Amino acid sequence: MDHSGDSVRILHVDDNSNFADTTAALLEHEDDRLCVETAASAEQALETLSTGQYDCVVSDYDMPDQNGIEFLEAVRQHYPELPFILYTGKGSEEIASDAISAGVTDYLQKGSGAEQYTLLANRIRNAVDAHRSQRKLDERTRRLESLISSLPGMVYRRLNAPGWPMETVEGEIEPLTGYTATDFETGAVTWGEDVLHPADRDRITETVQEGLAADGEFEMTYRIITADGATKWMWERGHRVPGADADSAVLEGFVTDITDRRERERELRRYERMVNTMQEAACIYDTEGRFEVVNEYLASFYGTSRDELEGESSQLLPKIRSEHEEDPYQELIDGDRDELRGVVSGEFSGHGYEVLEYRLTPLEVDGQVTGVVAVTREVTEQWEHER
Repeated sequence: MDHSGDSVRILHVDDNSNFADTTAALLEHEDDRLCVETAASAEQALETLSTGQYDCVVSDYDMPDQNGIEFLEAVRQHYPELPFILYTGKGSEEIASDAISAGVTDYLQKGSGAEQYTLLANRIRNAVDAHRSQRKLDERTRRLESLISSLPGMVYRRLNAPGWPMETVEGEIEPLTGYTATDFETGAVTWGEDVLHPADRDRITETVQEGLAADGEFEMTYRIITADGATKWMWERGHRVPGADADSAVLEGFVTDITDRRERERELRRYERMVNTMQEAACIYDTEGRFEVVNEYLASFYGTSRDELEGESSQLLPKIRSEHEEDPYQELIDGDRDELRGVVSGEFSGHGYEVLEYRLTPLEVDGQVTGVVAVTREVTEQWEHER
């Protein structure tokens, strides 16, 4: 027990009040963190336990009305984990066996010298220390299980061996793979041979071994084949368990489904390719009129790259605003205008004099205008021809 820790409340039960008081005084003398209260019977002790919180019970065996074993059984009904030390002058193998069967934490016979109190204090500290440690471990386990149950994926512990056999798996195993935890833990299904997509197996094996050799960690995306034959994309991150032998490492990690994200990314790439092949300038302005997103055509119009242009102020908006008494761009931002169309001409850096036809519309996200979508087209030759 940490000698700088909290105090330890002890309930000492003995029908010999003089002995109980002496024991209390000597225990508190042994360790000033021990705080001992006494009770003269099992009935009184049960009532005392119901009104306060105690870290340990120390009880005699031979007491009237209810002996120490019967008292222990009553305590265990209400306080199954509370440390209980049977401290008795009447000892036998039969009593010790009954005490163990009833769930006693420790068993100690009374002695004749002062050293018995040193021994008793030590037994109390050990019992309380173990109980508190177990409580912390149980709480940590409970929180970990709660976290795992809320994760959109599964956690595992597996061997770094052919097929990657699983020792334990927890979480959303069936929604993820179509298989059960038992399927994996019994070896009926192996991750590397039955779940990993055949086309990805060599690449993933190489990625894991390279990561383990470098710093003991790895991160990767790959495909799996579920129990019903569907293909899903997974993201996995794992590491070698500290202390595991490098040649037969035990791995721990987390796997989650990123199929929807991969599909969104694929659609986004298709959309970007479509926008960037447009023969018109397209962009998104922020609320201050700066370029937030631009396509390739607009960047080439200004003779620069998309990365260089994004974040810069628009040269078009000041020209549009100068042709109106009110501020039509702000009206788009404020939601007072659904669209702004027109034609504007002037000098544009990197391009010279141009006539541009434009259409601006508000960009709404969750019901709030966060910017403006703009599409412009060069109509200089057309206007010159018409003029």
